Amino acid sequence: METKIQQGRLQAAALTPQVGQRRPWFGYQRREALVPYAFLLPSFLALAVVFFYPMLYAIVISFYSNNIGSTAHFIGWSNYGDVFASDWFPAVMKTSVLWTVGNVVFVCGLSLAIALMLDRKFPGRGLVRALFFLPWAVPYVAAGIVWGWMYDYEFGVLNYLVHASGLSADKINFLTACPTAFYSVGALSVWKLVPFGTVMFLAGLQTIPSEYYEAAKIDGAGPIQAFRFVTLPALRGVTTMLTLLVTIWSFGWSFTAIFLLTEGGPAGCTETIVVRSYLEAFKFFHIGTASAIGTIVLFLSLTFSAAYLALVYRKGRPQ
Repeated sequence: METKIQQGRLQAAALTPQVGQRRPWFGYQRREALVPYAFLLPSFLALAVVFFYPMLYAIVISFYSNNIGSTAHFIGWSNYGDVFASDWFPAVMKTSVLWTVGNVVFVCGLSLAIALMLDRKFPGRGLVRALFFLPWAVPYVAAGIVWGWMYDYEFGVLNYLVHASGLSADKINFLTACPTAFYSVGALSVWKLVPFGTVMFLAGLQTIPSEYYEAAKIDGAGPIQAFRFVTLPALRGVTTMLTLLVTIWSFGWSFTAIFLLTEGGPAGCTETIVVRSYLEAFKFFHIGTASAIGTIVLFLSLTFSAAYLALVYRKGRPQ
């Protein structure tokens, strides 16, 4: 009996890891933990090639006089000084701010109104929701081409409708007159962004408990009071997030809609800072100046992104 007990103790001692004994680095659990990173590695490498490297290279170029047709040499912060001291910078920044504010106001307002409508129960609600979300799925280039045809001075459907309805006897220069061109291009941008905002607001509306509205009704609140004191406070977080996202997209990614329809014209009426960066690089061949503008836009976009991430972290952190 004593012999069996001693054998059991020896087996237990053999199976028990000794203090200081290190397990193999690539054990089963460690290999299993590294599997997700192995799947992410190709995407990270592709992102580094197509995004991080060009971004860092553009930042480096912004400190050089790297104009096409001349030898590049280091000039420090001169490109940034030229940008801030240029005649076009105040007008471009004003247009960029107006563009961003207009997008934020109309996208948030229209998205909330549409979400309130789609949150109600009515026949064919699923089909109506799909139709409202369709613009988000349309490629931006295709949408820009179609809207360009709609705005055409001679054969555009909008001029035909304006003339047929008797609103105006003369045709409207939607894309060749200021400020009409600014409003026309802004309409395309809002049309593309409203579906995303509608989804966010609709998701927020569906998380509001119905008991809140019932309690407000018992207290004598009407539809307007319920919207003001129940709906709006409950959607404050969604509104803030959507505002930050639309600000980032409008300020930093406004190039596609503007370039497809007006290329910054007429007379700089729709020229935002992103469009100016393109013109400096590929029209005036001032690569260093264009890189400096791009770096400024990058810094502003990262600032807005940091604010967005801070908001998301604060909402997700338990109180």
